[in-house]
Formats: sequence, C-alpha cells, structure tokens
Amino acid sequence: MAKTGRMLGTMMMALVLAAGAPGRAAEPGQTKWDLASFTWVQRVPAERGAAANAQPASLAKEVLQASLGSVRVSIDGQDEPLFSADELAPLAKALSEAFSLARPDEDLILLSTNRRGHGFMAPAQGVTARLFVRGGTLNLIVHDARLDFMDRYFAEHTLPAFEYGSRTASSTVNLQAPGVAHLRGDWLALPLAAPAPATAVQPPPPPAAAPAPEATAGPRNAAFYEAQTQRLKALKRLRDDNLISEAEYQAKREAILKSF
Repeated sequence: MAKTGRMLGTMMMALVLAAGAPGRAAEPGQTKWDLASFTWVQRVPAERGAAANAQPASLAKEVLQASLGSVRVSIDGQDEPLFSADELAPLAKALSEAFSLARPDEDLILLSTNRRGHGFMAPAQGVTARLFVRGGTLNLIVHDARLDFMDRYFAEHTLPAFEYGSRTASSTVNLQAPGVAHLRGDWLALPLAAPAPATAVQPPPPPAAAPAPEATAGPRNAAFYEAQTQRLKALKRLRDDNLISEAEYQAKREAILKSF
C-alpha cells in the first residue's frame, strides 16, 4: 500500500510540475516569481550583519544559465549537475529579473523542485539556495541539493520549513564548478563575466623593404663610349639595308644619344 501511495504521489507531482505557471514580464516592486508548483525565486532581506550586495545588477539570463549550469554536486558519491537542463532556463530568466530589482540589502532565495533522475517516474526533489551579487561574482549558497518532501506533502498536506543557505552556517552539500572560488563546500562565487578569449600573439610585421636605389649612370669611360658607337653603327647598317624605316632609325638613334 505504501509503495502504491508513493507511486501515485510521484505521478501526481509529475503532472503538477508539467503544468508550470505561464511566463510574464517582471513588474516594478515585484518580490516573488512563481515558476511552477514548489518552484520560485524571491527577494528577501539579506541576513543580519551581511555586507551590502552589488545590486541591483543587470545580468543576462544567458550568463546566469551558463554559470548555474556549470555547478555540480556530489550525491551518494556520484557527481551530477545541481540543476537539470530543463529547469535552468526559467530559473535564469526569473533570477535575471529579480536581480534587476533587488536592493543592496536584499538576497534572492530559490526553491526549484524537479524530477531528479531519468524517466517519468523519477522522484521530484527540491534544491534550496541563497544568491547575491558581490565583487563581480554570483554567490551561490545551497542548503539542500536533493530535498525529498513530496511524499509527506501528499500524505499530510504539509510542507517543511525550507532553509535556503546561510553565510554563517554551512550545510552538508558539496558543490563543484570548474575555475570557481570555493568559499565553502556549500558556497561558490561564480564569475559573471566570460573570460576574454585568448588571442594568438601576432608576430611583428616584417620591416618595410628599403626602396630600391635609383639607377645612377655608371662612369662614362672609354668602354661605354665604344659600346654606344657600335650601337649607332649597327643601327645605321639596319637602315641602309632597309631593315628599319627612317622614322625608326631616328627614334632609336635619339635614344642612344640621350644615354651619353
């Protein structure tokens, strides 16, 4: 009987999660974004004594989706993504809108409930987290990575007191992300600016070729004059033998004389 009740609860939860709330634009003063049943983002007062956050912040949903998509968590010795691919896009959109409205003295909290695993019958479990922007990074503190509360909800119609992570008290969650500062096992500071692509060092351009020196007339020695004399004689012989016209002879003779 208990097993049957659990299966029915899982099926009901799958239907509930599939019927998410329709998307809408953020409204001025909005404090909560209900994305689906047991999935929301909310602006709340920051923890007592916390330093001011760098908010409001303009964060593109694509940047948030990429940052959160890089986070992995250890579950029963297995490394897996903290969020499933299908829940990241609506979460990133809601977070982008919430951060654009959040004040320096506010944090964002989220609960995201989704089927964790493969198939329609995979159990629905929650992720609870606190987020804020500081020092050019998205701070993510996770309290529950796989909160199993749906069976009790369907049996007793009661919800747990959700905890969203704290600056002062760590949880047992173990987060990982490549190239990210680990402030604690449950606390990551995710970079918000994509690193500039490495550019290949370009070799310096080759030095400009020196202009070719202008041709200068060689020394006018006896051999030069003798060569020109022979050219003139050969040219006259060609005219006399009617191998070139008078006009051609005069033009070439003039060219030779100019070289003196």
